Amino acid sequence: MSMSMASRREYHQVMHRRYRAARTKAERSALADELVKNLGYHRKHALRVLAKPPSTKRRKSIRPLRYQEAQPAISLIWQALDFACAERLHPVLLPMAEHLAKHGELVLTEQIRRQLDTISRATLARRLARLPCPKTRRYAHKPPAASKLLKQIPIEAYPWNEARPGALEVDLVEHNGGSTSGHYAYTLDVVDVVTGWSRRRAVLGRSQKAVFEALDYIIGSWPMKPWALHSDNGSEFINDHLYRYTKLHQLKFTRSEPYRKNDNAHVEQRNRQFVREVIGYERYETQAEVIWLNQIYSTLDQYANLFLPTMKLIGKTRRGSKVQRRFDQAQTPLVRLTSVGALAQNAQDYLLQLRESINPLRLRQQLEEMIVAGATAPSNLAVAAEH
Repeated sequence: MSMSMASRREYHQVMHRRYRAARTKAERSALADELVKNLGYHRKHALRVLAKPPSTKRRKSIRPLRYQEAQPAISLIWQALDFACAERLHPVLLPMAEHLAKHGELVLTEQIRRQLDTISRATLARRLARLPCPKTRRYAHKPPAASKLLKQIPIEAYPWNEARPGALEVDLVEHNGGSTSGHYAYTLDVVDVVTGWSRRRAVLGRSQKAVFEALDYIIGSWPMKPWALHSDNGSEFINDHLYRYTKLHQLKFTRSEPYRKNDNAHVEQRNRQFVREVIGYERYETQAEVIWLNQIYSTLDQYANLFLPTMKLIGKTRRGSKVQRRFDQAQTPLVRLTSVGALAQNAQDYLLQLRESINPLRLRQQLEEMIVAGATAPSNLAVAAEH
């Protein structure tokens, strides 16, 4: 007997009522035989249907996917902000859309604007999870462990809730390609633990003169006056020369406890995100390559400080053996600098005007082009350095 699924369900219900009303075993057996004959069921299945027939209720229709119109804008903003996670992307979604629209990268309609404003963080995370991430991972190995050095500088670490801007962490990153022989380049990485403002400078070798000139260059161009300097236990920092330098610039100089990298966690995180993931672990050993690295850092520093939002730890709660951490809303280092009032008015106006004049998507594309050009054609670095 051939019938539609809907008719079959109705027939199941009718037979079920007759089966429930039957008084004798012979009547129930006859109903099972009838169901087997009409629908061709196995007898065991026929008995199950008579005892509990399938529901006649229609399945709930699948809800259409929301925020479809805003999906291209979300993808473009995600790319412009270096494929940030949903927690960092969500607070700046609509402002960055307006910023990109001003630079002609997207058309922002009222519907798209409304969807970007109302989408939740969880929904945004689900949308991002469906997008392919083309970001190239340029790191493959962990950096070698630091050597044990002389204890010339007091051991101290910034408190996790440090609130005074100008507390700097500093570190030196090697570009030796896995071999410590010979002369090669280093990157001096400096970060403010309160605002997240960071700068980088490449040097050839780690001599006193080269490191001090790079540190003096970075501190001299810092947007406000620092008050403290904290380093790891590298010999390029733990020496009398740097100690005199910090005294001259009235900086409180401290160092990490040996084998405790978490004492220098802020700059270690920037080493990975903005040096290893961008530059990689290749060997650079010429002055032309150092100039190329500094050209990259000049673009990267603007991109990281003006556009990339970060989250900051604001609370810790211990629950037994675990510590639950709470983070604030993601903000760019520039926003954190202006919100704490650490900038002079002229410096603040300059940085805000600079941010408004820059297209972050084009800036990131320019950065990628510089990195790829240097990685694929090292011989061109000398030519690029001359220009």
